[in-house]
Amino acid sequence: MNRSLLFYSLLLLPLIGLFAQSEPESIPPGWWKLPGKSGLIHFGGYVKADMIHDFNPINSPSFFDVSKIPTYGAKGNNTHFQANETRLYTDYKLKHEKGDLRAYVEGDFYGTSSAFRLRHAFVEINGKWLAGQTWSNFMDPSIIPNTLDFEKPTAYAFVRHGILRYKIKTGEKSNLAFALEEPLVSAEPPARPGKLENAFPDFTANYRLEHKTGHVQLSGFAGVIRFRPQGNSPEHTYNYGFNFSTLQKFGPSDAITFQVIAGQGISKYRGGIYAAPDSSDHLQAIPGLGVTLTYSHHWTNQLSSLLVGNYGYEDNLPTQALTDIHQVFYGALNLIWNFHASAFAGIEYLHGGRMDKNLSEGRANRIQLSIRVNIN
Repeated sequence: MNRSLLFYSLLLLPLIGLFAQSEPESIPPGWWKLPGKSGLIHFGGYVKADMIHDFNPINSPSFFDVSKIPTYGAKGNNTHFQANETRLYTDYKLKHEKGDLRAYVEGDFYGTSSAFRLRHAFVEINGKWLAGQTWSNFMDPSIIPNTLDFEKPTAYAFVRHGILRYKIKTGEKSNLAFALEEPLVSAEPPARPGKLENAFPDFTANYRLEHKTGHVQLSGFAGVIRFRPQGNSPEHTYNYGFNFSTLQKFGPSDAITFQVIAGQGISKYRGGIYAAPDSSDHLQAIPGLGVTLTYSHHWTNQLSSLLVGNYGYEDNLPTQALTDIHQVFYGALNLIWNFHASAFAGIEYLHGGRMDKNLSEGRANRIQLSIRVNIN
């Protein structure tokens, strides 16, 4: 059975559960008890439609990826309609004498030719152990900017991949998490004959402290890239970095978030090239920095806005190509109307730029209109 068929089969299970609830008073709203089973299942997601207009060329029509902005002075406009962000998920929970079990599957339609694509798929035991595919332990998923744009800031820690994580509580409002993760090897290989290897998993850790009006989190990662020259012993290059993030609420419902990421090879957390050969043709991690600031404001109970600013920098190696990215910036401002408890419509202006190592620049401007209805 292929992955798409398996996923859609799982989505049918809540319909079966509708006819098999023997103890409705003990089941939370929105959850169903499967026939003959002790577990509960929940089905949800949303349908989202976007209309996108670009005032400048960007080789990323479906999301605002500023790393795809051309830097050779191109001109042109483009209009694009899509519903790829439409999302579906299934959440299953089971009580067990040795700890609660959870299985979660989620996907959207950003695959090739709008095919179903896996986003999250993991199992969790007692809220401590987690294995599967989900957000990196290096991230702070709770402050992902709520833009209409799917991409999010380019110089922002934002990646999902395979992970094995262990989380423990260190206090009433704090926890510590450790993980082994997919190594995400993405480098410009040396000129010598040989191959890059995913020899070791990345190691990540984070500490999170909740407080009355928000939270702070500090994360770190360490990884190894192995290059095996033809006929010679393997060579290793080390990469590492940190992520400091915080959310502070104030007023009735406003909030500010801040994140700074830095380190040797930090662009791996945006899927970029994070290592390149040095003058001796040995791999070296590329130092980088990313800063993100957001401010969310509620004008009324139904109207809200989000302002996002993001800047990223890479200290390019002398041997890197002149067209490799040196700096990026991303800005977004939106107005969202929550016309129903389960639906909203919004408009968003996006502005971004890219500068290459040779100091050539490109900028792009976009307007996006979106409407979304939640399924839950």
